[in-house]
Amino acid sequence: MNEQQIPYELLAKYLSRQCTLSEREKVNHWLNEDSEHRLLLNKLQQQWEGVRVNASSYVIPDKVEVWGKIQDRIRHKVKQVPLYSRSLLIRISGIAAAIALILGFSLSFLFNSQKDSWQASQFENVIMAPSGQKTQLVLPDGTLVWLNSGSRLSYNYQYSTHDRIVNLEGEAFFDVKKDTQYPFIVKTGTVDVKVHGTAFNVSAYTDEEAIKVALLRGKVSLLSAENQNLLTYLSPDQEAIVSKKSLSCRVESCDAEIEASWHHNLLKFDGDPVEEVWKKLGRWYGVDITLSNVDVSKSYWFTIKTESLTELLEMINKISPIEYKLDGKEVTIRYK
Repeated sequence: MNEQQIPYELLAKYLSRQCTLSEREKVNHWLNEDSEHRLLLNKLQQQWEGVRVNASSYVIPDKVEVWGKIQDRIRHKVKQVPLYSRSLLIRISGIAAAIALILGFSLSFLFNSQKDSWQASQFENVIMAPSGQKTQLVLPDGTLVWLNSGSRLSYNYQYSTHDRIVNLEGEAFFDVKKDTQYPFIVKTGTVDVKVHGTAFNVSAYTDEEAIKVALLRGKVSLLSAENQNLLTYLSPDQEAIVSKKSLSCRVESCDAEIEASWHHNLLKFDGDPVEEVWKKLGRWYGVDITLSNVDVSKSYWFTIKTESLTELLEMINKISPIEYKLDGKEVTIRYK
């Protein structure tokens, strides 16, 4: 079905019973064109009924005022509310403003792209873990996912019925439900991670030069997202590091439990380079860390559990003397 030919605004008017006679005829003509059109309308109607039941006492009828408030949010880049699904907001686009206010969601992220990319993201569910926080979710097929700080996971409405594809920006740990019909695929932009049932960690932050995949159990294959060429297979306790630019890949032995320890609310370092340690700590605490006078050959071995940022800094100071300054989310560290 061509997404660009789906008359979403017309269908929204149809579902809200605001169609004129000629518009109803257009809807009926569209339904008769393809059997999938009626299936789509049924899905939209189910979503619409779910929203409409609780909406009556909260809808603001002044549409101009509603859109004005949304535009204000866009201009001021209001912080997004985590753990939301935007599929409802996009599917019923003709009344998106009212639904947005009913559910209390920020729509700023919907209007930052071109029209074509907006249409391509129809029926997409998006889950985000805010900076300094972690999020756990269960996908429709029973797959468990943990999202690390500053990460984003998305999947479309066909998940578990036509495919099991998710898109990841950031870091996530997956405990995949076995399914012999549909492989589970994690898309990171340059690398696809393909499995049937296993547990593994993927780190694909946009500010990192490489994508890292560590396998806890099972077996996974890494493929080029562009041409699906095989990059490597992984066995348990192996980690693949793939360059985003060249797609060069190296496989190393690792302790996958340590690599994925963050999803158990532990952050373990086992001889990690100093710069990588501080980058992970910055994400863990949701702060921006600036280093100076640092010895890049230095490595650390320690574990973070429930320690506050100040407690962590004092602990580091005992290991290797530092001076530090806290200014909101800005942390400046100078090695002595």
